[in-house]
Order: sequence, then structure tokens, then C-alpha cells
Amino acid sequence: MNDPKNCVFEYARAMPEPALRASDDDRDAVLRALERHTAVGRISLDEFDQRSTAALAAVTLDELAALTADLPDLPDKSAPTVEPASHARHLILLFVIAFVTLAALVAIMLLHP
Repeated sequence: MNDPKNCVFEYARAMPEPALRASDDDRDAVLRALERHTAVGRISLDEFDQRSTAALAAVTLDELAALTADLPDLPDKSAPTVEPASHARHLILLFVIAFVTLAALVAIMLLHP
């Protein structure tokens, strides 16, 4: 049986209360977001300094939320840029093949004068 009171309780437990104390991980997440917003030019270095100081001093989650409330969500940074890493691997592979080929040719020339 679905009791409406239990559904509300489950939902309320999933949403953190703003008055809850912030953890070091919460502060670090806000600092990383502020760094990314500074890197893309949304906030100046002075504003970053002010907001990061406030983030380190924040005690509750609502204090942290206020520091990024006027900033848009950033795209997920975990999406890797495949192209440069792929090119680097291909370049390394080509150098290894060239080195092995050159070493084999030198060995053949030394063994068969």
C-alpha cells in the first residue's frame, strides 16, 4: 500500500535541507565550480577571490548555494576530449614503429656487411 505520508517523507529525505552544515567536499565542489566560471570569464579574479573566501568560510549549504545562484550550470567536465589524446597515442605508436624499424635495419646491416 502506498501511503502518501511515506512518499513525502522519502522525497524530503532525498532533498538536503539548506540549513544543514556544509562538508569539506561541498566547499570543494563550489570552489571547483567558481574556478571553472572564472576560466570561462563569467566572474572576474576579484570576484573569484571574494566568493572563494566566502566558500571556505561557509557553514551551511544555503551559504554555499548563494555563491553560485547567479551562475548557470556548467556542462559536465568529465566528457574527455578524445581527439588530442588519440593523436598523441598515434604519434607515439608511429615513433615506436619507426624506431623498431630503424633498429632492425641497423642490426641487419651490421650482421650482413
